[in-house]
Amino acid sequence: MSTWKELLFSDPFKVEGDIIDESAQSKEALVAKGDNFEQPAATKGELWGYYLYYNGDNGFTMNSYMPSKCYEKYRTPLEYETNSPLLHHLDILQSLAYKGGFYLDTPDVQGCDPSNTDKVCYVPWSGGPIPVASMSLYIQAIAFSIQFVLFTTFGSLGDYGRWNRWILLGATIIGCFTQIIPIVFVNNDGSQWNGMMGIMCIAWISYGASLVFYAAAFPLLADNLPAVRQARFDPNVSREEYVLVAEKWRNNVSAISTTFSNVGFLIVTAVLSGASFAPWENYAFDADTPHVLGNVPLFNYISTVVCGGFWVINAIPYFLWVPARRGGPPLPPNEHYMTIGWKNIIGALREARKLRYLFMYIIAYFLFSDAVNTLNSMIGITQGQITSFNAQQVTILNLVSAICSIIGCMAFLWIQRYFKIRTKTNLLIIIGLTAVVPIWGSIGIGTTRFGIHNTWELWVFYVWSGLFTAPIWAWQQTMLAELVPKGRENLFFGLFGVVNKASSWIGPVVIGAITATTSNLWNGWPFVLALFIISVVIIWFIDVDQAKEDIRLYLEENILPTDQGIELSHAKSIAEPVTEVNRAPSYEDEKRA
Repeated sequence: MSTWKELLFSDPFKVEGDIIDESAQSKEALVAKGDNFEQPAATKGELWGYYLYYNGDNGFTMNSYMPSKCYEKYRTPLEYETNSPLLHHLDILQSLAYKGGFYLDTPDVQGCDPSNTDKVCYVPWSGGPIPVASMSLYIQAIAFSIQFVLFTTFGSLGDYGRWNRWILLGATIIGCFTQIIPIVFVNNDGSQWNGMMGIMCIAWISYGASLVFYAAAFPLLADNLPAVRQARFDPNVSREEYVLVAEKWRNNVSAISTTFSNVGFLIVTAVLSGASFAPWENYAFDADTPHVLGNVPLFNYISTVVCGGFWVINAIPYFLWVPARRGGPPLPPNEHYMTIGWKNIIGALREARKLRYLFMYIIAYFLFSDAVNTLNSMIGITQGQITSFNAQQVTILNLVSAICSIIGCMAFLWIQRYFKIRTKTNLLIIIGLTAVVPIWGSIGIGTTRFGIHNTWELWVFYVWSGLFTAPIWAWQQTMLAELVPKGRENLFFGLFGVVNKASSWIGPVVIGAITATTSNLWNGWPFVLALFIISVVIIWFIDVDQAKEDIRLYLEENILPTDQGIELSHAKSIAEPVTEVNRAPSYEDEKRA
């Protein structure tokens, strides 16, 4: 029996048995296994570069120091009566907006007091004043609208040539730059808050694009690991056996890359949290406020520079080590870069009946992604209502959550391998365990003794979330890869990026309406639970094996007989058996070279 080390850290580059002749099967046989165009073998440098990229692109600064996360829109009458301080910590954009804002009764006086929860701070917007909280929502809406246009227009472009790499590189450069450049506002009096707003909008767009095109690259990487290629090109390995091998290594790459993201989050959290306790005196602290760097606005600017630099360092290896031939077919004749995305989306919608399980999963993903986003928003509001964690407690919470996320991803990977659980089953288990939280919260509707009303329950939540919610993002990605036709990864991962952004605000808006109507935030938990239940039911009825058969038929109809999506000369070459002259180099070839 395999040990836990062998299960978790088995090497996909150690291929047992004889070297397989990759010209032994016809293209028709390879299409039956899901292969529709040639790819170079994955290298160790490419795999580790892929892991390191996510280590840097962990989203820490995007969710901690730069965004405007203001929950004023969710404040209930109870919170106004008790003067609940929801704005414990201002990020960069909020800080500048409050400096440059004003109160309606004193419009000529620049500057607002963030600690004054009795008055609403306004900023000028399109000829009239709007609350800072509304400005935050407008930015998110603008960023989402631009992402929708970009992902739908250029998402499919990543399936052709080397566009995935170039788009990811561009998003990375812009993303790193927008995380570092806010340091120029460190001494700003707030008069240029709108400049930071523009940077924040660009940062959200580039960060979202980096996640989409990074995720879209993983199926090609995983499917060209030597262990997977051996099963694909071996004529003695059936299609069913190959599917299990490919699924195993897709889960491996997805789970470990997600683990690396959590490791990067842990490293950045530990370094910056430690630095936040450094003594600091060059600032006008409020009474009873510890004189440490973490309580000074300067700390936010330092943190964004550190996070941006950390992303740069970790991103470089991937772009250096990815094989030059990794990519898709050339852009079809008479097609244009600006229109190919929309044409492919329209074509995919027309083929929805043939790819029905894929579109069922898109609906399910929207629901459980919305549920998770809403769950996190409600926990943030609840935390503000029942307690006010100090800097040290927040530090420990972040560290515990990151450590539990790493443990959760690796534990589910071990469980899946040890018990040979399929991707769909594992995803259902993870979603089911996450759904325990809204059940738990629903109990709190009728009592304050239990149901996420106590400080100790928040600590339990952060541990539970790390162990059972963080793995969702690894297995949902693998599930998507199982249902997407080869050569259409960027198209559908781009659509999922749009779905994810849409789901990030719909649930919270519904919860806000429920809370405003009932004056009880906990009445929103049944809604979150319903989202989880509906998504589980939909996923339950997804037949993954039949979906793979549908994909095979789709590829045969759209790739082999015609030149749809592929240049005519390329379509002809892939329809022929792979010969010794034109085949892609195998891992053994590259190792011998």
